[in-house]
Amino acid sequence: MSGSSTTTLTVLTLNCWGLKYISKKVDQRMEAIADNLAHSDYEIVCLQEVWVYKNFEGIKSKAKKRFPYARFYNSGVFGTGLAILSRYPIVDVSFYPYRLNGMPIKFTHGDWYVSKGVASAVVDHPVAGLIEVFNTHTHAGYGSKKNDAYLGHRVSQGWEISNLLKSSASRGRNVIAMGDFNSDPETLVHKLITTHGQMTDAWQSQHPSTPASISTTSINHNTSTTFDPNNAIIQKGYTSNSPLNTWSKRSVKQAVRDRYAGQRIDFVFYRKTSRFWCSGSRVVFTEKIPEFGISYSDHFGVEATFTLVGRDKNAVIPLSVWELGAYEHLHELDTRTLKDIGDLFKKDLNRSQASSHIHLFFFYLSLLVIIGLIVLEVLFSTGVILTYLWVNIIIIVAIAPITAFGTIMGLHGFLFGNVEQSALNQFIQEVQSYAEGKKVLESRASSVAFLDDNGSSHRSSAVAGTSSQIEIDPRFKL
Repeated sequence: MSGSSTTTLTVLTLNCWGLKYISKKVDQRMEAIADNLAHSDYEIVCLQEVWVYKNFEGIKSKAKKRFPYARFYNSGVFGTGLAILSRYPIVDVSFYPYRLNGMPIKFTHGDWYVSKGVASAVVDHPVAGLIEVFNTHTHAGYGSKKNDAYLGHRVSQGWEISNLLKSSASRGRNVIAMGDFNSDPETLVHKLITTHGQMTDAWQSQHPSTPASISTTSINHNTSTTFDPNNAIIQKGYTSNSPLNTWSKRSVKQAVRDRYAGQRIDFVFYRKTSRFWCSGSRVVFTEKIPEFGISYSDHFGVEATFTLVGRDKNAVIPLSVWELGAYEHLHELDTRTLKDIGDLFKKDLNRSQASSHIHLFFFYLSLLVIIGLIVLEVLFSTGVILTYLWVNIIIIVAIAPITAFGTIMGLHGFLFGNVEQSALNQFIQEVQSYAEGKKVLESRASSVAFLDDNGSSHRSSAVAGTSSQIEIDPRFKL
């Protein structure tokens, strides 16, 4: 690797909890976050839930010396809440809205009314070259995990971002994905990103002893009777719902009683190559803001440090060629996982169709009631049927809310229902195509051959069950 250089890159992801009128002490916390970032050693930062542009402007202004390049992503009714700060030039930005993102009828959940998706920034790093950074905040989970009505939507989002990650890597870029994924480790979303997206979990790469299970009872304690939530942060990387966070619904005393330490749902993923790997990861922003004695956000942040090796200045081969693997590595999702994903989408499709039928039933029922009330009002007003004045008033007053209710049911049952079902059908088709493609590529891997310099044919090492690499013309080898 003569002519190449090595350096490090430190990144951060933080959900800022910046909902206007809902989140508490937003301005004070945002100012403290900005001050912290301005004096930090981070080089790339991904922020979520920065819903108010004024707050982004404050962070951008205060941290401008450290991060001269900053982007705020606009989309949807109330924005995306996503922002990316960089110490190095941002040469390209994009935003990809998720096809499925909640239900408009669930007013209190709000996810549908914000444009959740994937924010992208291509950073021109002086050593590593182009690094594409993805920032996302997937659909939140409401209710118990066993009855998570939005699991299908969240898995579809995991599928979409995984496709983006693979596409970026195929262009020869280094790839990092950060954000609040609202999913625990070992869930379908996490598995999609680490297999289908071919990414590595930075925390897990540095803490291989982290239990796969999210059970808090597996946390190591000083004694068998001691429960320390701080160990969940140090040992398992918990970032959300920690009792040590001042915004947590559980106090430390309650957490000890319930033996509940929180969740790990904020991640830094990266595409590991021979020139780009993680050398450290930890949970940060766990301390309190000195002036106020409160946590910076209802989430802690995740920091990751990467070691980067620059490509040899004499190299004539794109980085992507260096890292391409054999056929069997192009489709990593196992058959069982593919079936689970397909079944989940089909279950969601059935749920969506049933929901649409119910909403359309209420739409037609409302329509019949309104027609009936109008007919009665006409009969009353023409004197065909005698009645009291207060009956007329009740009818007139009742028509408005029934009309509004029926309109909402009709829009949700027909328009949103068709949109959701079309998207789910498309996802089912994509998963099926992926499964079929997996079989084709595996079949090809078992029989592919290549010619050596003497023109002799050789079977791929995939036949023997070993990993093969694409043959590079000797003229281009360094």
